[in-house]
Amino acid sequence: MDQAARFRHVAEVLRTAQRMAIEVENAPDKRKRLRRFSTQEVAALLGVTPRQLRQASGLKPAGKGIAPRARVDFAEIMAARAALYESTGQLSFLPRRDAAKGEELAAIAFTNFKGGSAKTTSSVHFAQYMALAGYRILLIDLDSQGSTTAQFGMDPAEEVGLGNSFAGWVARQHVPLSAKALCQPTYWPNIDLVPAGAALSEAEEMLARRAASGEAEETLYFEELSAFLAEVAGDYDVAVIDTRPDVNMLMTTALHAATGIVVPSRATMTDLASTGEFFAHLAGYTTAFQEAFGHGLKLAFNRILVTAYDPTDRSQEALLNLLRERFTDMVLPDPFLHSRIMGTAGFGKETLYEYEPSTDRAAYNRVLASANSVSRAIERDVWRAWGRDAMVKETQP
Repeated sequence: MDQAARFRHVAEVLRTAQRMAIEVENAPDKRKRLRRFSTQEVAALLGVTPRQLRQASGLKPAGKGIAPRARVDFAEIMAARAALYESTGQLSFLPRRDAAKGEELAAIAFTNFKGGSAKTTSSVHFAQYMALAGYRILLIDLDSQGSTTAQFGMDPAEEVGLGNSFAGWVARQHVPLSAKALCQPTYWPNIDLVPAGAALSEAEEMLARRAASGEAEETLYFEELSAFLAEVAGDYDVAVIDTRPDVNMLMTTALHAATGIVVPSRATMTDLASTGEFFAHLAGYTTAFQEAFGHGLKLAFNRILVTAYDPTDRSQEALLNLLRERFTDMVLPDPFLHSRIMGTAGFGKETLYEYEPSTDRAAYNRVLASANSVSRAIERDVWRAWGRDAMVKETQP
């Protein structure tokens, strides 16, 4: 077997393994689908009792029995939210943005230099948390590896090309298409996806050529994602952006489109050193941009998220305390915990919200609580960006 054939063989085997894992976990239709949720976990998510949930949403017993409903689907969760909002008037039950009040689409970019920082894990869990919270979500994959895309059951190698990725938008002068055509529905009713694959390398090259040319443009190269989001903003409340872990043109477009950035990092010296270099890059870039254009990035917030955190590891605890001491509110209050549950769920490309453990429910509940806490803190940052200070105070933990 020659060198190219060997590389091709490895690629084919690993691609097949990924597809088979999804198909086995999602038989018989071999496509990912969203599970039904227990009334207990939905009630906990909404902050009500199971009884209040059933009463507010009018859930009827399943079948011909009289036993209370044990499970609900996504549509019923949204109906329960609407009913609770109607009966209480609490915006937290139905928190979608109000464009009439000037609440603009919030774009949250998850970004860092270093691979393995749980960037994709964090962004996908945040997107799914926000969908369950009632928001309309657009998830944009700007990483040519397509990890976020694969998480939603699409094969980046076989199902994603120039015509259905952000690369198509960048190339629209040559191949016209609408922004809405790139927003693909997923098995999560409140989440649309702009998928990624190797075609994004073409977008990188096009943006780099435009940046180097210095020619006048109607849409500047770094504003391409902002322009894209402006076209689809009416359909969504929050855009979640997963970037590639290095310095690249697509990451630059994400920084300029972002309402806020979240920088995931593990609590190790190696990871934090890389994170430090990322912030050094941001400082240099914003200084240069300020000198050229008279203003910096229009960020309402920037946060550091500690991921894969083991509270029993004293070195991690010391580093987390150091981050909190030096950067205070810039560090999200709670870390995203490490758990073997993540690996078990990940085998079938499932997130914590999609996975349902058959054993070790306590470990699952711990890591799920940490994921919820992380996402809830970012959600509150979105509220602040929308001017919902009163709502932040009312729900202060």
